[in-house]
Amino acid sequence: MKAIQIGWAQIDLTPDRPVWMIGQMYHRVSEYVRDPITATALVLDNGEAQAAFVSLDMTEVPLHAMELLKEKLRTLTDLKFDCISFGVTHSHNSTDFFEDFMRLDNESVFGSDILPELEFPQNVLRGAEAQAYLVDKLADLISRAWTSRKPGGVSAAHEYAAVSFSRRAVFRREDGEETVMYGDCSDENFLRFEPGGDSAMELLYTWDLNGALTGVAINVPCPSQVFELHRFLSADYWGFVRSDLKQPLGDVFVLPFCGAAGDLSPIDLVQISKHNHEELRLWGGQAQEVQRNFDMDAICAGISARITEAVLRGLRSAKESIDYAPALAHERLELALPLRLVSREDYEASAAEVERIQSVFSREHRMNTQDVVRAFEPQGDVLRWRMQQETTTFPCVSHVVRIGDVAIATNPFELFSEFAQRMKARALPDQLFVVQLSNGIGGYLPSSSGVRGGSYSSKPASTFCGPEGGDVLVEQTIEAVNRMFADRHD
Repeated sequence: MKAIQIGWAQIDLTPDRPVWMIGQMYHRVSEYVRDPITATALVLDNGEAQAAFVSLDMTEVPLHAMELLKEKLRTLTDLKFDCISFGVTHSHNSTDFFEDFMRLDNESVFGSDILPELEFPQNVLRGAEAQAYLVDKLADLISRAWTSRKPGGVSAAHEYAAVSFSRRAVFRREDGEETVMYGDCSDENFLRFEPGGDSAMELLYTWDLNGALTGVAINVPCPSQVFELHRFLSADYWGFVRSDLKQPLGDVFVLPFCGAAGDLSPIDLVQISKHNHEELRLWGGQAQEVQRNFDMDAICAGISARITEAVLRGLRSAKESIDYAPALAHERLELALPLRLVSREDYEASAAEVERIQSVFSREHRMNTQDVVRAFEPQGDVLRWRMQQETTTFPCVSHVVRIGDVAIATNPFELFSEFAQRMKARALPDQLFVVQLSNGIGGYLPSSSGVRGGSYSSKPASTFCGPEGGDVLVEQTIEAVNRMFADRHD
């Protein structure tokens, strides 16, 4: 095996001006910065293969910036842009440094004349100016990580930390059962949660030639959404983790990976439901800021403590098995998954509802935020019908990387956890990092039980692929991973 070179860098993405925030369905502009939003890059190169991972404290991957960034990095002639995987922690207290894609979808169906008028502070950072700001930051980050490459080693550990909980509660109804995302579990009709959950953590440590720790990549199957709903910028619980790890580890790099968690969240609904009846109803309505009755700082601090403990437990074994010449392989998969289709009957019903809405509102009597949220599902059906007239597949990218005895496989979805469990159970390596929300914007990818249950995160409006697409993703990911580990086949 060839010796490996490792480079790290981190950069503060926090702007000094208000930004248009995304992650909720109502219009938000940031009012202050609670803690910095950052980007971290890790590059690995052995002269024959290379892989780079960029983790962003953002809601979605900034696809709008990729071509500009690629051009900006063209002077790094040895760096292959297609070997860079971009992922996000899915903080809802961040921005995409461009425009709100939900507003663009609204306008494509309803036009702009009847939608709520948007107000911005004069100094808000958005559009092409915000995009240029982000591109400059990311170009600097990746350049520094690439040019800082030095010989080093890697090791891995598999640990556990209770971070995520199901956010899809199942309730008894007169005609059967219904799933409600962020449902009130203190309701007498609450039955259980849909299947799903994952407390496993995959850890990749990097070292210099003197055996000193230089960084750690942490795969946690949970979005960073404790602080969601509010009007301040924050890295959410990852800001706490970075701070807490400094004391025992020193100034090492921390790269978060968001594991498969389309049906998971860091909020324990059983615990908070008793004191948040109205708040959960408003939260589910997605139309306004909600002041919930729990200590968000305390929840983030508890999550950070558990992640930190797991990182330190894993470190004890990982430091005994450093590999300075690990196998390194990288394959970029171009996938075409089956697009989730809407029936003509559903489309016609949704199109009729869109027409009704357009007849009710006008430039003088505009929709309000609640109206826009209520129109989300019929709007989504209309958009999907338009899309499926052009194609019945959803193109997406997955990066599959072997690093020694572990593998990393990315996908662009908010992937329900059962798909990752199937991949991890059947793949040849003992450790498979399944990293969602990477290299694309794929919406939720629900399980069969999720589709049966209904609710947001399982409807066509919030998904591009259904369970059949998840099945294809699982099989093609396993095949790609196992090709890399053919030497390990018993």
